[in-house]
Amino acid sequence: MTPARVLHVLATAHEHGASIGRMVRTLAQALDPGRFCVAAWFLGGEGPLAKEFATAGIAVRTFDWSGDRHEVVGASGFWRGLRREPFSIVHLHFGGRAAPFLVRSAVRTKIVLHLHYNGAEAGRTGPIRIRPWMADQVVALSRAVAGDVIGVTPRVVYYGIRIPQHSGRGVTQRHNSPQSAVLGVASRLVPVKGIVYLIRALALLRQEFPAVRLEIAGAGPEQAGLQQEARALDLCDAVAFVGWQADIWPWLARWDIFVQPSLAEGFGMAALEAMAAGLPVVGTSAGGLPELIEDGCSGYVVPPGDATALAARLRELLLNADRRSAMGAAGQARVRERFSAERMAAELSGIYDALLDRNGARQRD
Repeated sequence: MTPARVLHVLATAHEHGASIGRMVRTLAQALDPGRFCVAAWFLGGEGPLAKEFATAGIAVRTFDWSGDRHEVVGASGFWRGLRREPFSIVHLHFGGRAAPFLVRSAVRTKIVLHLHYNGAEAGRTGPIRIRPWMADQVVALSRAVAGDVIGVTPRVVYYGIRIPQHSGRGVTQRHNSPQSAVLGVASRLVPVKGIVYLIRALALLRQEFPAVRLEIAGAGPEQAGLQQEARALDLCDAVAFVGWQADIWPWLARWDIFVQPSLAEGFGMAALEAMAAGLPVVGTSAGGLPELIEDGCSGYVVPPGDATALAARLRELLLNADRRSAMGAAGQARVRERFSAERMAAELSGIYDALLDRNGARQRD
């Protein structure tokens, strides 16, 4: 059977698209190369993710187009690229009508539209409306995202990751004393990620745990405001901004507790990676996070925007190293069982096969 050519189209090759980029790169490496040949096109110009994909052996192209139909030059370049290269499936990882329209007008191919954000995380009010012509299959990364969609019924496919071999070495026991514990968060630095509430929670913990530190891995427009908040709360010596990290795993090995204080969240790739690394996760009830974090088992779930509730759950974990270790182990087991790269690849390859009507061929091979 000739491998089907699958094109993944991502909105950006820059840092703020890292979560989607990691998911697509993991999928490309987990799919059977005898059945699927994967390429990736990035809109919005060159960026570090394009280089990471190329290093991983994935065919890459970049385009200077934002996805806006009024940008004629960029849109026409994308359209011409589709005309020149035959693909069996075009898998879009961003919304809007312009890209599906151009794909439909350029080639006869199947379209998968993958929704990674719910309306609130994307800064929208109201539901996400998808017209049936825009895709042959719509995929949502969580039930929360799927529930925001009208016009079609998405198929829910959770992110999947591979657990590095070194991640099972008991990182949650690195600091047995709460006085030396390190909290960690990895995120775009934008208001919807709720990091200001984590800084305020740390201020509430400071009197009881004067040596606890917070490390923030990420970049974004809110960094200056968050630094100002830390200064105002006299936390400059307790909060470190370590910048965007292409490889988050060494940082996960430094931390004792991972925190995801989002006000809105489609799912939470960073929280998934933290669980895979054996860390307990304190997250919010926003969006798809409760589908990932089992409250009281692999971590805790608190209301979004509530620094007091966040501080209370962090205090429980800081005082109990055994609970941190048990929750970290439970989270790691949950990732292996429900959020593996192999499971994600199997579900998406099944969607591809159904669109290409290859199920019969697979059974005969």
